[in-house]
Amino acid sequence: MLIVKRRLNSVLLAIALFALIGCSADSPSNQTQLAVQGLYSAALSSNAKNALIGSIQHGGSYWSRAPSQRLFNWNHVQGEATPLISVDIDPSGRFAITGGARTLVLWDTQSGQSAGYWNTPGDIRDLKLTQNGDFALVGMNDQTARYFDVKNGGILQTLRTNAVVRAVDVTPDGRLAVTGDDLNNVTLWDLVSGEIKKKWTLSNNISSVAISDNGAYVFGAAQLGEAKVWQTVTGVDFSTIDTGALKGRNSTISKAIFSNDDRQLLLGSVNRRVKLANTATGQIEKEWDLYLKDALRPTAASVLALAFGSDTRYYAIGSNGYLNTLQ
Repeated sequence: MLIVKRRLNSVLLAIALFALIGCSADSPSNQTQLAVQGLYSAALSSNAKNALIGSIQHGGSYWSRAPSQRLFNWNHVQGEATPLISVDIDPSGRFAITGGARTLVLWDTQSGQSAGYWNTPGDIRDLKLTQNGDFALVGMNDQTARYFDVKNGGILQTLRTNAVVRAVDVTPDGRLAVTGDDLNNVTLWDLVSGEIKKKWTLSNNISSVAISDNGAYVFGAAQLGEAKVWQTVTGVDFSTIDTGALKGRNSTISKAIFSNDDRQLLLGSVNRRVKLANTATGQIEKEWDLYLKDALRPTAASVLALAFGSDTRYYAIGSNGYLNTLQ
């Protein structure tokens, strides 16, 4: 009996060590607190020099990263902290957008002034700006994604999905868009005609989507399910991303962006894990866990925003209000 017990303890210890090794990830090289009580939403500029957050306590604010400094406070009603469901900074960094329940505000990042205020016909779930902040693709709970002219007003296209649209992305030139909905579909759209170009179905409601800047590749991930990359011209599967099933269970990818050369994907999950993946193979090249203020009493730290930096640096904002530098 004693020998059996010792063997059992040895097996349990080996399993525990294997689990620790399998879940190991690097820590951030630096972290900066942007909000005390956490965030509803966040975005990073394409050059990672600025951040836009929708905090639980203070509403919207626009930051410089180095030095870390709050530049502007942005809310939709004066004197009130707006719960911002989704935010974005355009690829040029010249404009930013904040989305409340049913309101959109375009902001000039140089002056800090509002450049447009619009109402939406449905509750906002996700949004994305094109180059120079000319247009915004907005996913909503009314089973559509609407393509807004946010500088002049008006809806240019209404993309009907027959399900809540929880994730959207658009190429900087506004030519192609991708939506992820609650019918498990990742859909590629032609924004000039408003027509569907391709559609792929995953195993669950779609949690995140991304499209490369040149429109060559689309990424989509299902909640607690699979994640894939497709070629937009052929529509064929290009690669499958390991979301954790090999280590026990899938994690939900909450954010994804392609590198400028399309060779890599930066992925963030609801469990604070950030992964750098090879686009062609789906292989994970590096992993990090976002900073927790109190490791013994961890708070939620879903990944809300990602950016590729320079000199093999990467950046991520967690829902706990910290901007993380990853190396």
